[in-house]
Amino acid sequence: MQRLWRARVRAGEIQQQISALFQPSRLRYVAHSWPLRPTVCPCDVHFCDYLDERTIRGRTVFHFGTGGHHVVGTRNYTEEWRNEILGLTLAPREHARYVSRVIREPAFGRHYKVLFADIYSLCASALPLFDLVSLFHLGEFGDPASGGRRNDDEGVLRVFCSRLRPGGLLLLYRGSFGFTRIQPLLTRAAADGLLSFTEDYKSLSIYRQPSSADAAGKPA
Repeated sequence: MQRLWRARVRAGEIQQQISALFQPSRLRYVAHSWPLRPTVCPCDVHFCDYLDERTIRGRTVFHFGTGGHHVVGTRNYTEEWRNEILGLTLAPREHARYVSRVIREPAFGRHYKVLFADIYSLCASALPLFDLVSLFHLGEFGDPASGGRRNDDEGVLRVFCSRLRPGGLLLLYRGSFGFTRIQPLLTRAAADGLLSFTEDYKSLSIYRQPSSADAAGKPA
């Protein structure tokens, strides 16, 4: 099964490379739809556990990398957490699964919306404020040559720091192969007073946006 999955992913990458030869300006996207495989990539399951255990309800959430399973949206729906979740995917198949389910079951989309977009093309002025932001897959996949690109990894991180409410939480996945690239960016953001490390929860690292109370408590 593992070999078949790797072959499928590789086939999608080759297809993209061939397409780029004929149309260099073409968007580079994720050709496969990621299934729910907690033993390989547990971040979404751990995120759901965190939301459940900390009784996080009725908050605004940005979730980067929905997976074809859409488990974050599904648990928000079935367990009636009523968090307002904006998910983002760069995989057409994952977005198609979301659209198909909402057509069959409109209530699924009541508190869960999924945007198909390159996260590197987003700007702060187009985004609402969030209570929680997950950037589990930042640093894993990007196309520096993309005509839609506005930011690099640090730019994306700072865009979402600016869209966190005071006291809001930013969550990263330590198991991501992009996490080592993001760590120096987190250090700089912390040095600039944009974030502070809060805790590790299972496979996740959680940072907090300083609130006005935090600023007031600092010595002059």
